[in-house]
Amino acid sequence: MKGRAGGDQAAITAPETGAVGRFRTQTGFLTMRDGVRLAVTYFLPAPRSAGQRLPVVLSMTPYRKDDDGFIYSYAVYPYLARRGIAVAHMDVRGTGASEGLTPDREYSDAELGDLEQIVAQLAAEPWSNGNVGMMGISWSGFNSIMTAMRRPPALKTILVAHASEDLYGNDVHYIDGCLHVDVYALEMEVENAVPRPPKYALDEAYFRERFDREPWTLAYLRHQRDGDWWHKGRSVRSDWSALDVPVYAIGALLDGYRDFVPRILDNVAAPVWAEIGPWNHAWPHDGEPLPDYEWRRGAVRWFKRWLADDRSVDFGGKALTVFQRDATPPDMSLKEAPGTFSLYEWPIEGTRTLRLVPQADHSLVEPADEPAGAADEPATHHLPYVAGSGVAVGNWWGEPTGDMRPADEHALVYDSTTLDDQLLVLGSPQVRLTAAADAPTAHWFARLEDVWPDGRVSLVSGGGVNGAQRASRRDPQPLPVGQPVTLRFPMRFTTYTFEPGHRIRLVVTNAQFPMVWPSAQSMTTTLRVGDGSSFVEILTVPPAEAVTMPRPVLPDPEAPDAEYLDYEPLTPFRVLRDDPHGITEVEEREGSDLRVGAHGFAYLNVVRRWVDNRDPARAGLVGRGREIIALPGRTLTVRAVLRIRSDATHFHVTVRRTILEGGALVRTRTWSEDIPRDFQ
Repeated sequence: MKGRAGGDQAAITAPETGAVGRFRTQTGFLTMRDGVRLAVTYFLPAPRSAGQRLPVVLSMTPYRKDDDGFIYSYAVYPYLARRGIAVAHMDVRGTGASEGLTPDREYSDAELGDLEQIVAQLAAEPWSNGNVGMMGISWSGFNSIMTAMRRPPALKTILVAHASEDLYGNDVHYIDGCLHVDVYALEMEVENAVPRPPKYALDEAYFRERFDREPWTLAYLRHQRDGDWWHKGRSVRSDWSALDVPVYAIGALLDGYRDFVPRILDNVAAPVWAEIGPWNHAWPHDGEPLPDYEWRRGAVRWFKRWLADDRSVDFGGKALTVFQRDATPPDMSLKEAPGTFSLYEWPIEGTRTLRLVPQADHSLVEPADEPAGAADEPATHHLPYVAGSGVAVGNWWGEPTGDMRPADEHALVYDSTTLDDQLLVLGSPQVRLTAAADAPTAHWFARLEDVWPDGRVSLVSGGGVNGAQRASRRDPQPLPVGQPVTLRFPMRFTTYTFEPGHRIRLVVTNAQFPMVWPSAQSMTTTLRVGDGSSFVEILTVPPAEAVTMPRPVLPDPEAPDAEYLDYEPLTPFRVLRDDPHGITEVEEREGSDLRVGAHGFAYLNVVRRWVDNRDPARAGLVGRGREIIALPGRTLTVRAVLRIRSDATHFHVTVRRTILEGGALVRTRTWSEDIPRDFQ
């Protein structure tokens, strides 16, 4: 990287300077204009001089800072506090220890209005210097962007990991405009029904404000197309000019939200420092697969630059530190990704677009290499719809994956010749398909894959489109049955190195189960090939100098009097049945068991999803979740059951909540609704 490279890279790689001090925690409440008190835990640096005023960083989630999120918060906030940055960690209203009604959705108007008020209150604290930043991973990354769009005067910068600029098309509810439901929906139906700590009282206020609040799953299924419900004040994609503060953006190649990082770089005028690593939905210091690195050092310098006017490091302009993956063998248990980090100014100089065109013989060629006369005689390839295919790809466009050959069996496959030279891919591949369906609704998905000399196949990237939304996500229209349409869509941002002797594969399919809920009609689709009307474009870059990233330091300090007793991360799907002429069914599960002081918390969520390949309208999900809260002399159990079943015209949804004390039933409530399918 030219020019600023030394100053910017020093923010990450330079040795830490200055004394590391002590900090203290303090819990309390901030009162909103409507009288609702929101719970806060402060991580406050020990003052180094009388009357010292501190920069403040805010993070707010519904993930229960005093129990579920207690241990996790100690991996980040004390690091900042010991280096002179105060942190306010808060529960969203109606969740955790905060008062008020549980919101009617994620990132509700109430939540975003609260955040505006909180920024102003933190700026006015006597120990604050008046400058506030926001930070967060996932939820708190989302609401950091959304709060910045509202432009509260005291908010000077945000640091966001695994967030989204597009709440409809790039989140967990409608991936690429196609319905997605997984274990997260079940988790939140359980979490939203857990009583307030520290008393966990089962009083009338609890039932009115939490237990009896309508399930979020119903709200998301009522909004199956894009529109103001998704965009207004929430998706910066609608108005990039609304985000005008400096942004530190973190993504990961095995995380479904990685696209927001290059889009922030492309569209935000303010300075942007961006990093993309090889791991999953985690902070860079504890992501898997390795290598991870110590990002918190750069976060401290970032916040001191924009909140305390420390100009010792130049964060002007735009820069991307990214992990360039080497050829990566298929391995669902991948522990360390091969490759190196590189640093680029943005946009990257020397980027080249490689267009590859599928042919009648299922080859994949550059246009200059097309057979003579091919453009005069296009071919049409037919694909019968197998709704349960694609399981090997995983739950979203991320996660370590195994061999893609089973997923490719019920798809159209196009392979390049073996490569003579190394090819470095960096960017979002773009797809154009000229396709038709003999049904009014269909989804299309494309995958970029690496075919190894021994026949193994690695997933590189993928993306999709809801065919009814080909012209407009807000105004979907049925497909003209049997008539060709043009479909344009991106795959997810990726880096990858195709080696000599390997082949590039393009896969086109209509199913990506269980990532996407199957479209309803049995059908055959066609793809026109050989005339250049269908193609994939891949962005390639020249080799770059490698950057050495510092190894993570241990959390400092560990969370006091708290520990994980057991932890079962979200597992890859267990395939229960896989009959292309019958039922495909998969199961996923996750759980944990932790102790915070004298309180114990045990979680378990299990979700099964299935589809009938003979009648893809018939699909379903059954999720069972529970949390056991062990208190001195008292035990509570919160349970939720989520059932979704589809037919040709409706989603039939049932959510049942139950709470028990000491094993005895206290209350149960069931919601049921039949929601029309809206081009899903």
